[in-house]
Amino acid sequence: MYITVESIYPSDKAKEVAQVYLKAMEKYPDDVSLATPTVLGAVRTTFQGISVTSISEPKKGKLEEAYALAVNRMAMFHSVQGFEYEFKTSYTLEEAMKVIGM
Repeated sequence: MYITVESIYPSDKAKEVAQVYLKAMEKYPDDVSLATPTVLGAVRTTFQGISVTSISEPKKGKLEEAYALAVNRMAMFHSVQGFEYEFKTSYTLEEAMKVIGM
């Protein structure tokens, strides 16, 4: 299973977002006992602003705790005007193959 967080924010908010990110990571650091960070932050620009994608792979039986950590971290960005984010969960290839009996 993967937890993907996709966020987007206005380009003029980049420094504010960076400051909140540092505070969020200090308050809610990655916990490798819950999940393995796979993509720490793939950053790109779009016509809508700056887009960031982060992916982590929760440890077996730790999805709920890893998800809660990510939610708490992202909640810290609510103060940034124009900051939007979305969570997605996805199967790994191995998990998806099991679904179809392979």
